[in-house]
Amino acid sequence: MVKNIGIVGTGVIATEFVTQVDTSKYTVHSVYNRNPRSLETFKEAHQLHNGYTDYDEFLNDDTLECVYIATPNQTHYDYAKKAIEKGKHVLCEKVMVLNADQARELFELAKKHHVVILEAVTLFFMPMYHEVSHLLEQNVLGKISGANITFGSCKEYDVNNRFFSLEKGGGALFDIGPYALSAAVYLLGTDIELVSSEVVMAPSGVDEKSVTTLKTKNNELASVMLSFRGRLPKQILVTGDEGYLMINDFPRATTAEIFYNDGTTKVIEAGDGKDVFTYEMDMLNHLASEKELEHVPDCREVSQRVIELMDAMRHEWGWKL
Repeated sequence: MVKNIGIVGTGVIATEFVTQVDTSKYTVHSVYNRNPRSLETFKEAHQLHNGYTDYDEFLNDDTLECVYIATPNQTHYDYAKKAIEKGKHVLCEKVMVLNADQARELFELAKKHHVVILEAVTLFFMPMYHEVSHLLEQNVLGKISGANITFGSCKEYDVNNRFFSLEKGGGALFDIGPYALSAAVYLLGTDIELVSSEVVMAPSGVDEKSVTTLKTKNNELASVMLSFRGRLPKQILVTGDEGYLMINDFPRATTAEIFYNDGTTKVIEAGDGKDVFTYEMDMLNHLASEKELEHVPDCREVSQRVIELMDAMRHEWGWKL
């Protein structure tokens, strides 16, 4: 079992991981940050014994089994690649990488080194989504028509903030886009293709808001609306000829509701949002043991398809990194 985890980064999400992962199952073994002051503050706050400002030294620890990458987007590829080459499993925050070629390379490299790399898109791991995926396989909504996914917030524009910084891999697509696009691919399938996408760019050169249409080979349509300059419900709607399914406050949602055409409803409840990091590590262990997945899409395939869609969207926008 993969148990000993090293944290790359000392920001907010790294703090959430350390404080929320189930320590009866997993051990936060070490932490890396090139900034000595940030490193020491994090170590003291979470009573960690092993801290490194040298990434190679961090990876050379033979007891380290898995690396959790919680740094800015543009750093993910290099950190993940080095970890994989050292034989470490990788759990990487979204967006895992900035283009499909990098994702493909890392997944292939992980196979070569007999390790697992996963993108920490929350909905991949929450039990409620596993149950929904299973129900959709059973045609609980009848013939699927499509999906509508919205995700947006109103962030103050600041070119120095990572959300609007081109150099730091900012923009709505790379921040909240992985959640919304992953919902579409996870629930409708990896054969989904881009139909069209419209964008408004921020003055800093990253995307501020967009509306995208997707289509599967079965003619299921999905619309995805993202925004950094307008609050939107974090909502997934999947429609079929026998009813529709609604998930609010995704991606950490634990409840979904089905509304049937005859007026009846069904509530699906599973999981706890506070356990998401434990669910992520549980899935990593499941895949590391090469066990079969039942009624659950392979999140690695979903991640690859999502970043391919992002490439296609950016191409349509005329946005080259």
